[in-house]
Amino acid sequence: MQVDVVGRVNNLQLPVTQPYIPLFECLVNSIESIEDAGIADGRIDVLVDRDLRQGTLPGSDEAVHAPIRDITVLDNGVGFNDANARAFFMSDSTSRASRGNKGIGRFTWLKVFERAHIESTYPEGDTCLTRSFDFVMTTDGVEKDQVNDANSKGRRTSVKLTDLRSEYQKHFPKSLETIGHKVIDHLLIHFVSGSCPQIWLSDNVGPSMNLNQVFSEEAKERAVEMEFSVREQSFKATILRYQSSAVKTHTISYCANQREVLEWKAGSSVPDLKAKLTDKSGQQFVFRTYVSGNYLDSRVNSERTNFLFIQEEDLDFPNEMTRAELDNAVIATLEKIAEPYMTALKEEKRQGIENFVAHRAPQFRFILNDRYKDHLENISPNLSEDQLDVELYKAQRDIEIEHRQQATKINSPQPESATSAEEYKALYEQYLEQENELGKAALAKYVIHRRTILELLDNALKIQDDGAYAREDLVHSLIYPMRATSEDVEFSRQNLWVVDERLAYHRYLASDRTLNSLKVVNAKGGDEPDIVVFNTPRVFTESTSPYQSVVLVEFKRPERIEYPAKEEDPVEQVLRYVRKIKAGETKDRNGKTLTVSAIPFYAYILCTLTPRMRSIAENRDFTKMPDNEGYFLYHQNAGCYIEIMSYDKVLNDAKKRNRAFFEQLQIPIA
Repeated sequence: MQVDVVGRVNNLQLPVTQPYIPLFECLVNSIESIEDAGIADGRIDVLVDRDLRQGTLPGSDEAVHAPIRDITVLDNGVGFNDANARAFFMSDSTSRASRGNKGIGRFTWLKVFERAHIESTYPEGDTCLTRSFDFVMTTDGVEKDQVNDANSKGRRTSVKLTDLRSEYQKHFPKSLETIGHKVIDHLLIHFVSGSCPQIWLSDNVGPSMNLNQVFSEEAKERAVEMEFSVREQSFKATILRYQSSAVKTHTISYCANQREVLEWKAGSSVPDLKAKLTDKSGQQFVFRTYVSGNYLDSRVNSERTNFLFIQEEDLDFPNEMTRAELDNAVIATLEKIAEPYMTALKEEKRQGIENFVAHRAPQFRFILNDRYKDHLENISPNLSEDQLDVELYKAQRDIEIEHRQQATKINSPQPESATSAEEYKALYEQYLEQENELGKAALAKYVIHRRTILELLDNALKIQDDGAYAREDLVHSLIYPMRATSEDVEFSRQNLWVVDERLAYHRYLASDRTLNSLKVVNAKGGDEPDIVVFNTPRVFTESTSPYQSVVLVEFKRPERIEYPAKEEDPVEQVLRYVRKIKAGETKDRNGKTLTVSAIPFYAYILCTLTPRMRSIAENRDFTKMPDNEGYFLYHQNAGCYIEIMSYDKVLNDAKKRNRAFFEQLQIPIA
């Protein structure tokens, strides 16, 4: 049977993100070849040829990270003798099936590179022969195959992979150090066992690396082996404490036939393993876990890029498992080794969370309760305050979901047996306790919102970076969004409580909207009160009035000094609004036209009490407030009670009303 090499390569599934697979295949072949030769001084050289055709100077930063073009792997193994050559020329050869070889590794060479050139010198009886050929993308695949007498004795096999394809090249690591660590990861089992031949890695621009020495310095003496089982299948986990600046995450690798196949981050299952750990000597490290076993050897796919696990957990095959089952077992094994090193990290994380909650987010204080420790453990260490705030919010949402699920159990009929009744009672008491905690958290969040608004208002009343004071629209927006009505704005976005707590409860509110656009009253004119509030009627009243009252709020720019005589003063401004609204019409729920004139009006003028503003108030016979920070007057003809208040008074009064809440949460405000 003939095999079309072009078709075989094209049908090979090899992601562009794994361009180093051909190199790994060459290295494993070299290791096995050295094992077959039975020599103690096995050596493999990996030569990386960078593309320097753009005039890059050797030794420069550009050269060190120049694109890789060719890779050559040399070894002193048994070589391409007749038996090995026949196996190579046979697709899907089973000659090395006992070692887990699939017989297709060489096809990955042509998937990633344009061609490969093989040259091998090996002993044959009393002489040495040299076999050379090209492996290319043609139907036959092999060209220029020839065997000649060798010019020298000894074993030497060279596999040169030429012209890295562009789609794979952009994913191939540029740094020699990174390539070296990729090789160590893939061949870890060989390095840990101590049977790995000496592997040297070099390129055409810099010094070479001895990967055995790199591994010895970074990991070998810190390796631990753990055995575990899943569904009666045995596995071995080799866990390394890896001290390397190039490796920053804790990883778990699944291996087949002494080769790494699949890697994933341990931090995805154990949040505390998202950060480096520290040993007794103060050295930071990560855990690198390599899992092997006969089950993985038999379930690896032909490309060695994944494993074949059953997909459905409800399928009952005693000797088969899902990926999740294996993952959970590996994590449990790793945690046994990692626990002593995570104790200090957990304590540091806990202290960081407690400090953040105490000073920035007391609404999350209830999560510090021991019953929620699992939620805290799911938070990663070393987070910024913003990230921590998000994670605590997520934890609170998870707790709320659990609480609702518990509520469904509470709402079910009470059981009849005494034992079940006691369980129900305990569940009910726990539900009430958690309900109270969540309620306190929601209240704390709102209290913190109030403190933030007051701090923003305090800053807005100070001189700004440009040397001027804030415009009135900035203050206005903090109290209520501009150019909006109560139909547009959620309750949480309005801060009318800063002026008067009662303003939050109304039928209709318009902010910076023209009088003739208001839905609740047919008032004429294009005037735009800063805020106009139509309050809901009292529940127990015989009045047919559609509103209990109407409130106007007018903002003036902080530290505004002059109110020119040619302009109407703020008092006359609000009185004009009152007259126009009273001149309008409204209808009751039965469609009957009602007059607005009998409705009481209230007006707040918020400003800085400059001499000019005080003069306006005193000339209109306003009464000074006891604290000297405002004036009040009932305008008999307009039926409007008017207060002129300084911004300082508004801010300080709001602070006083809320101070007890701030102090209870231990977040005092100046």
